[in-house]
Amino acid sequence: MRKPTTTDISDLINEIANFVTEHPTWADHDEDIARLAQGYYILTQISGPDMVTEEEYEFVMSIHSTLKEVR
Repeated sequence: MRKPTTTDISDLINEIANFVTEHPTWADHDEDIARLAQGYYILTQISGPDMVTEEEYEFVMSIHSTLKEVR
């Protein structure tokens, strides 16, 4: 199994960002929360803070905080 590249990680973050943009009220809907939680979980399993930019890290942490609040 190959290790994910920073491009793979950025692509996943971009997919998460696109989902958030397309579903701005995602935190109000159980199905959307589940989808974001899944994306967040995958991201945390394949990368660490040292593999993303500061901006990407802050974005991911904002998703994490929101997920924590709604669960």
